[in-house]
Amino acid sequence: MIRVPGVVDSTAMDDHVDMKPNAAGATFISAALAVAFAVCSLAIPGTPAHAGNLTSSTGQQLPAYLQGYRQGQLLCPGAALTGKVSVAIVDPMMATTDAPGDCTLSDMKVANPGTTFLAYLNIGAMRDFETWNGVFQNSCADTATAAGRKFGVTTSNPRVARTDDGLAGYPGFPYLTVADLSPAYADACAATARTMLNTDSQRGTTNAPPARFDGIFLDDASMSPSHGQDMVDVGQWGPWADDDAYGRALIAAVQRFDATLTRSMGRDIPVAVNLGVYPAWRNQVTLAKALASTRSVDFALREHVVATGTGRPLPVIDLQQASAAYQAITTAGMPVVEHDYSVPLRELPASAYRQGGDIGSSAPCLRDGSANRSSVVAAAKTRRTLDHRMTLGHLLQARTATARQMTATVSQAEPTCQDNAWDDDANFEAVTAPSVNALDSQVTALTKAVTSGAYATAAPLKYSGVSVVRLSNGSVVAVNTTTVARSVSAYGKTLSVPARSATIR
Repeated sequence: MIRVPGVVDSTAMDDHVDMKPNAAGATFISAALAVAFAVCSLAIPGTPAHAGNLTSSTGQQLPAYLQGYRQGQLLCPGAALTGKVSVAIVDPMMATTDAPGDCTLSDMKVANPGTTFLAYLNIGAMRDFETWNGVFQNSCADTATAAGRKFGVTTSNPRVARTDDGLAGYPGFPYLTVADLSPAYADACAATARTMLNTDSQRGTTNAPPARFDGIFLDDASMSPSHGQDMVDVGQWGPWADDDAYGRALIAAVQRFDATLTRSMGRDIPVAVNLGVYPAWRNQVTLAKALASTRSVDFALREHVVATGTGRPLPVIDLQQASAAYQAITTAGMPVVEHDYSVPLRELPASAYRQGGDIGSSAPCLRDGSANRSSVVAAAKTRRTLDHRMTLGHLLQARTATARQMTATVSQAEPTCQDNAWDDDANFEAVTAPSVNALDSQVTALTKAVTSGAYATAAPLKYSGVSVVRLSNGSVVAVNTTTVARSVSAYGKTLSVPARSATIR
């Protein structure tokens, strides 16, 4: 059972974005990179793990999604996030000596004794194993072998993307194969997880003692195929009848995975998921609540809270729909952790980072040799800090007495332009550079309110695009969804709120 600092005890990160119109014609974000399926509902033997209550423990610590290539290095001894993270989601490769000079999980655990480490494992998609990773793989099955390919999905629907092997895949991700999430596949996932959890990490840069992962984070735990592959859009395909059947099968697979892993390990293992759900679709929220009711999952990560991966702000209606969905899912027994990728560094002038300005996803990565690099970096850092404040403020306003276990992650960079190789540092944003100014007084104050368990005591007051809420700890938090700075007075306090951000007093 994981305990993720963020709220008081009340009841004892290969990603891209899917845009889909809601009934009113607005757009909203489906968050996790998601394709997943199992062919039937399963009667699972044994008792599933129960979702952990999200409780505050050691200071102002939030969870962090550091699945991006080498991003876990932020937790190396002396690195930017050392001692500042409650739960860390990292790629299993962090247990190996990948790049020269990299520390490993052993070093990280000594430097972060209060942190729970979850190994990333993709349950909805499979890929070829990397031989140098040994047992520390992020795929449940190896599609380079017949044993792994047997879990792939075949279809005659020409609108479904295919891999080189002719199996169903994701558009734009030719190296990923859609998994059938059959009972046998769920068991294979559990076996992969068990091997990782029972294996010591390699020795890193220090003389740290052997260490192991504490639990598993399942990516692509989605309530529909998503990624342009929803059957409502492309037609029926694979072994399921429709999108809802896909979601039900995903739930069964996660439940079986957790029960099998618990039974084989002889103890409750922390399991979290990257939840793919369209908040505006009632049927998908209902499915997510069904997953919550299994008590197989400790928490669900939700990506892209206040902005898309390109930095475009989400419409207010999307934020409202997301709040309602997350409240319902958390109340049903699966705490939601909001994760917002930071606006990426792009080779664009600083003016492109103006409040509310869009950043085209086709823009190239920022190069160290760019004449305007320093101004872009400074502007992006400011925008990232304001976005993080908005995420935290929005979270505080969305919490209720019955959904106070909602929390948020430490903000990290959108991974498209991260440094992807240790010998090419000049061409990408370094993965070990912090994305947000943690010394910003409002980031500190908002984080303190989140980790102390504060929640809204009444519906927000509305002032020209600014919502104001008094919290259970007596503080007042204002969230400004407009593109201009505003000042508001409420509950005897005056708050100045930058555009697209939040302020607490």
